[in-house]
Amino acid sequence: MTDINVRNDAQTNQEFQQREILPNERERRVRVRTFVVPLLFMLIHTGAMIAAMFVRFLVHILSVDRATAEILLGKLKDPAFYSEFMIEINMQTFASFFSMLLLIPIYLFYVYWRKRKNIQVLDLSRISFAQVVNAFAIVLGSIGLTQIWMAVLSQLDPSSALGIQFQRYIDLMKHFEPSEGWMMVLEIASTVILVPIGEELLFRGIIQDEMRRAFPPAFAVVATSLVFAIFHGNFIQGSYVFFVGLALSLTYHLTNNIFIPIGMHIVFNLVGSGAFSRLVGLTERGETILIYVLYASIPLMIAGFFCLRFLRNKRSEVQYE
Repeated sequence: MTDINVRNDAQTNQEFQQREILPNERERRVRVRTFVVPLLFMLIHTGAMIAAMFVRFLVHILSVDRATAEILLGKLKDPAFYSEFMIEINMQTFASFFSMLLLIPIYLFYVYWRKRKNIQVLDLSRISFAQVVNAFAIVLGSIGLTQIWMAVLSQLDPSSALGIQFQRYIDLMKHFEPSEGWMMVLEIASTVILVPIGEELLFRGIIQDEMRRAFPPAFAVVATSLVFAIFHGNFIQGSYVFFVGLALSLTYHLTNNIFIPIGMHIVFNLVGSGAFSRLVGLTERGETILIYVLYASIPLMIAGFFCLRFLRNKRSEVQYE
């Protein structure tokens, strides 16, 4: 056998193996792990966040005098004071930053461990420029949808159950003030970089992988998005996060590369958190223009899904020729 034949056989075997692990070709079967693995990792994620919050709270209490500490501990029973206090000490930023530093290696180790067993958790197919462009349009459109959804919620009767929930959410958001200096750097590092990486490894990576091994793609996409929304806790936040989750999960399904939803999540948090506006110094007029751009991206989002589906089908046809 010549070297050329050896190389051709090796290439054929590699292509055959790659075709076998495509998500829509895996043998679907519901197992105990289909539910246990997502639940376990969500508990780990929650536990890490709670632990990081406790450490941050403990550090703050130990940094003040005893009398102040006793006053703070006494006032924490008041829900309104508790919320303001958590914001004042930047609890969410610190908890997100340090918990993600712990969780991301845990998720990657799990992916590595499964790979050692010849089980691919994360899809890493080749990325094309067209996929990146369409994914960018999709995430901008999804942000535009969240803006419309929030506008709809703002028109609800304030005395209704949902209206009350919305007003509480708005009142809570009013307490957040733009960070400055090193705290702004920490906030951007956690919210814009670490959180998207960690959450995508968990939801689009680990959880969606388990779902698509057991259920059809459409169910896996919706189920992962629903879990993603519920996991955020707050009902109002979860309602618009569901739309974003659908965009991320569907795009991951169509592109077969985890870096695509990670990048989309980064863009969403960059714009949605207001970090982009602060970094570039947008004026009120600039903010208005940005909103119009997001609204205009909604039809582009729809077109983006069709383009990604076309690219996926085209790649599948080429692979099987």
